[in-house]
Amino acid sequence: MIRLSRYRPALGAVLLVAYSGLSQGEEILDRVVLINGSTILGHVTDIKNGKVSVKTEFAGTLKISIEQIKTLDTSNPVVVKLSDGSITDNVLIHLADGKPSLQRVDSENVSQTIELDTIDVINPEPWQIGLAYKHEGGASLALVQQRGNSDTDQLDYRIDAKWTGDDDRFNLLAEGELDESEGRKNAENWTVSLKYDRFTDTTAYYGVNSSVKQDEFADLDLRFYVGPYYGQQFFDTDQFTLSAELGLTYVRENFIQADDQSYPGANWTLDIGSDWLGNDTQLYLKQQGIWDLDNLDDLIIDTRIGLTIPLIMNVQAAAEYSLEYDSGAPEGIDEIDQSIKVRFGYRW
Repeated sequence: MIRLSRYRPALGAVLLVAYSGLSQGEEILDRVVLINGSTILGHVTDIKNGKVSVKTEFAGTLKISIEQIKTLDTSNPVVVKLSDGSITDNVLIHLADGKPSLQRVDSENVSQTIELDTIDVINPEPWQIGLAYKHEGGASLALVQQRGNSDTDQLDYRIDAKWTGDDDRFNLLAEGELDESEGRKNAENWTVSLKYDRFTDTTAYYGVNSSVKQDEFADLDLRFYVGPYYGQQFFDTDQFTLSAELGLTYVRENFIQADDQSYPGANWTLDIGSDWLGNDTQLYLKQQGIWDLDNLDDLIIDTRIGLTIPLIMNVQAAAEYSLEYDSGAPEGIDEIDQSIKVRFGYRW
């Protein structure tokens, strides 16, 4: 077993060998035998959440429940990263009765039996062992029908990006609305948010959250907040994801007409997702809230419910309902602002 922190520089070369080995000479396939007697040949790419992912030539990547597998044997040496951060390289995987074992190719009859849920990833990418960051993001536009502080049809834009490393993560979100009706501007608002997460284990993390928002038609010249939080990833499967964050924050609000104010607050984030409606779809609920600890009657809650559907290549469509509630809104401003959005965008 190899400790990640000691051998990190050499692992890049190990992974390149693992990925390129199949391109040299005759291809040897891994073998999965099911309890019904069927045999599947391919490449085992992942063992996670009670399922084995096998990349095949005839049916793409299959995800097979562990309960349906009689035996599994890999023919090509792989690198295995375990949940404790340790890495074992140049090993073959054997699985029988739901019990996986690892055997180094350069050792005779020396194997290590491990628990199934301790396998974090097979043949990890460089970002999964701290050698780089994985970058994901997207940009989208939406047609909006909004009823609330401004009754209007308008254009909505959003850009988001995420950089994920082995033990930390950055998130950036920029979004806003622009609209003119009969030559008159009747909606203009924007928000920029930045988060940093540091993982303490595979499911728990802590971080810092900051955001700047302006909404002219809600009398908000600028709202700024920043503060620490603790987060937990309770579920992380294709069928269901659930994470929650709870923290403290400092809030500063500058209004156009009303009196400016600042206060300490408690903030929370809830993120729920599922592909229950089909592969590559995403049904989601996201909520952010701030509770004014100087005035316990004041709450700011932003809730979004939506469905994302892939169209072609990396182009997606989404329908989203959002509800913003601000019990401390200045006089003459609605406490509730609702919108329905049909969004089209590109993910990378």
